Amino acid sequence: MTTLDEVTTHAGLPLSPPSTSGGACLILISTAMPAAIGKAFPLQPGEHVLGRGSEADLRIDDHGVSRRHARVVRTADGTCQVTDLGSTNGTYLNGVSISSAELREGDRLQIGTGTVFRFSTRNQLEPREEQLRQALTAARVGIWEWTASSGVVTWSEHVDRMLGLPVGKLSGRPMDLKEVVHPADLTRVREALAAALEKRTVVDVEYRIEPAGSGCRWISCKGDVLSDAGGAPTRITGTVMDITARKQAEQELRRQALIFESFYDGVVIADLSGRIVDWNSSAERLFGRSKAEALGQTLFSVLHPAETDVLTANMLITLEKEGRWTGEVEFQRRDETVCSCECVAVPLRDAEGRTIASIMVHRDITEQKLLQARLVMADRLASVGTLGAGVAHEINNPLAFMLVNLHLIRVGLERLEAVAPPGTISSLEQLVQETTEGAERIAGIVKDLKTFARGEQESRLGPVDVRRAVELACKMADNMLRHRARLVMEFDTVPCVEANESRLCQVFLNLLLNAAQAIPEGEPAERHEVAVRIHAQAPEQVVVEVRDTGVGMTPEVLSRVFDPFFTTKPVGEGTGLGLSICHGIIESMGGTITVESVPGRGSTFRVVLQAAPQEAGSLTRFDPHPDEQEPVAPRARLLVVDDEPNVTLALQRALSREHEVVTANNAEDALRLLAQDSRFDVILCDVMMPGMTGMDLFAELDRASPEVARRVVFMTGGAFTPRAVSFLRGVSNPKINKPVSLQELKALLTRRAVEARR
Repeated sequence: MTTLDEVTTHAGLPLSPPSTSGGACLILISTAMPAAIGKAFPLQPGEHVLGRGSEADLRIDDHGVSRRHARVVRTADGTCQVTDLGSTNGTYLNGVSISSAELREGDRLQIGTGTVFRFSTRNQLEPREEQLRQALTAARVGIWEWTASSGVVTWSEHVDRMLGLPVGKLSGRPMDLKEVVHPADLTRVREALAAALEKRTVVDVEYRIEPAGSGCRWISCKGDVLSDAGGAPTRITGTVMDITARKQAEQELRRQALIFESFYDGVVIADLSGRIVDWNSSAERLFGRSKAEALGQTLFSVLHPAETDVLTANMLITLEKEGRWTGEVEFQRRDETVCSCECVAVPLRDAEGRTIASIMVHRDITEQKLLQARLVMADRLASVGTLGAGVAHEINNPLAFMLVNLHLIRVGLERLEAVAPPGTISSLEQLVQETTEGAERIAGIVKDLKTFARGEQESRLGPVDVRRAVELACKMADNMLRHRARLVMEFDTVPCVEANESRLCQVFLNLLLNAAQAIPEGEPAERHEVAVRIHAQAPEQVVVEVRDTGVGMTPEVLSRVFDPFFTTKPVGEGTGLGLSICHGIIESMGGTITVESVPGRGSTFRVVLQAAPQEAGSLTRFDPHPDEQEPVAPRARLLVVDDEPNVTLALQRALSREHEVVTANNAEDALRLLAQDSRFDVILCDVMMPGMTGMDLFAELDRASPEVARRVVFMTGGAFTPRAVSFLRGVSNPKINKPVSLQELKALLTRRAVEARR
C-alpha cells in the first residue's frame, strides 16, 4: 500500500529502482495536506488501486474519495491505463469525467473532490526538483511562462494555491493575458514583456490579476528572457508572488501619509529623546523651516538656535508621568514675524502598547492672541471712557453752580459800581472775569472728554463740524507733537460732514500720533513739521490731510499699512490695529482713507468724507439770545430737581427775580411736591441721581400724569451708563447740558410760560 507519507508496494516492500526501459509516476499537485504537495509516487508495472480503504495500494485521506476509487494499470510496454471503480464522486482526467482512459505526460488526474495528480513518465522527481518544490511551497511562489509568438501564458500549480483558487483554475492550460490581468494594467504588462524581449532585460513588474469569478489580487512578476537555438528570444519565464497584503499596507501607509500631510496644523514626530524624525508640510509653513533642516534636532533648537533648550526635557518628563503635555511655543520666523503656537504632545505607541515616539500638534494662535489683546485693550478703553464720562459728570456739577454764581457776582458788582469809589469794583470784576474764563476752559475740557467717552456708546452718524473734530484731536496730541515737530494747521471753510464726532476724533488723533512717532526722537523740533489741512473737494466732499516729514515708508510697508496686526514697531510696543481700525471707521462713514509715502521724506494720509445734507446740518437749539423786542412774558413756575444742593441754590438765586423757582434735592421730594401741586411750566430734572434717578422720576410721571411728564426738561452732566445713554437717545423731551447756560434756560422758561397762557 502506498500512502501520502511514504511510497511502498502492496506487499509492504520498498520500490525497486526505476527500470532502464522507462518509468511512470503520479505527482501530487492538490491535497488537504500542503506539505505533501509535489511528492512523486512511482508506478511499477502492474495494478495499483487508489482509494481511502486499507486495501488500497495508494491510500488517500480525502472524504470525497471512495474506499476503492480507481485503478491504474501499467503494462509491460510502459503504457498506463486508469479505470474508475464505481466511485461515488467520479474520476476525472483533465477535467473530464471518465470510466477508463490512457494516461499521457502532463495529464491531470482528479480523485474525489480535492485530490489531484499530474501524470509523468518519470519514476520520481530529481533531488534538485524536490528541493525547488519545497522551496516554492514554503515561499508561496509560483512559476509562469510567456510565449512571445502567441502571447499565451501558462502557470504552475503553485499559482492556484498561492491565490487561494481551485487547482486547475489557472494552471495546466495556456491562456491569453487579458483573461487574468486587470484591464487597467494590461497595456503596461504587455509593454513590459515586449521591452524585455527587445532589450533582453529582466522583467520586474507589479500588476493586478483578476481571474474570471475570482477576486482581484496584486502580483509581483519577475522573469528572464529565454532564447532558441539560434539565439532569438522566444519566451520569458520566471516567478510570481502574491503581494496583495503588501499593496494594502502600502495603500494604508499612503492614506495615513495623506492624512498626515493634509493636517492644517503643524504635526511633528519626535523620537524618545525628543529629536525630530518627521514633520508635515504644515509644520514647514508654520515654522518657516524645511523638514531637512529640522531632522535630528529638538524643536526648541530648531526655533531657538544657540539657546539653551528649556522645553524638551520638561515635555518628555510630563509625557512619561501624565501621558500628555500642553503648552505654548513662541518663536520668530526668518522673515522676523513673531508667531505663537499652542502645542499638544502625546505618546505614539506600537501594537503592544510600548512608547516608540511622540506626536506634537501645533496650532497657530498668533491672531487669536492679538485678538485677545485687542479685546483687552477695547475693554480697557471702554472702562476709561466710562470713567471719563463719570469724571465729566462729577466735574460738571460744581461747574454748574460755579458759573451761575460767578454770573450773579458779576451782576452784583455791576450794580455796586455806581455807588462804590472809583477803581474799587474794577479789580473785583477783573478777578471774576478771569475766574469765569478758567471755569469755561474747564467746561471745554470736560466737553472734549465727554466727546471721546461717547465713542463706544454712540455710533449713529450725523452732521459733524470736521474742523472742531480736528482741533480737538490736535489738542489731545499736543503734548507729543510739541517735542518733535511744528504743528501747522490750514483750515478752509467747509460744510459739515456725515460722520460720528467721537469716532472721527479717534481717527485724527491716531493719524497725528502716528505722524509724531514717524519723526525720530532727539532731533530738533524746528527741523520737522506735521501739517493738517482741511479743504473742500467737489462734488460735496471734504478732505482732511495729515502730512509729516518723518522717516516715511518703503513700498513693502506701504502695501500692508492698513492690514490688521501689521506693525513695524518692536514687540510689545504696538498691536498693528490702529490704522486698520481707522480704515474701518472711515469706510463705515462712507469715506475713504489713503496714504502716500516716500522713504526719508515723510508720509501723507488723506481722509475724504461726504458732506452732510443741508437739511440735516441745521440743528434745533435754544436761542441763547432771545429777541430783545419780544414782549415780557408772565412769570413761569420752575421746579429744579438735582441731588447737588449748590446747583439748585444757584439756579434759584439766578432765576427767582423773574420766575417762581421751587427746588428739590431728590426725586422722592419732587414727586411729593408734584402730588400737592403739579402746575409747573417746566420741571428741570437731573438725569443721574442716587437712589431714584431722573429716569425713574420721568417713568413715574409718565405713568400717572403724561401731561406733566411732557413738561420735564432733562439736565445732564454726562450720561456714562448704557441705560442713561439709551434713555436720552429715545426720549423726546428737551435736554440741557451742564454747566447750564442761563440764557438758554431763560429762553426756554419764557417760551413755556407763553405757551401755558395761551
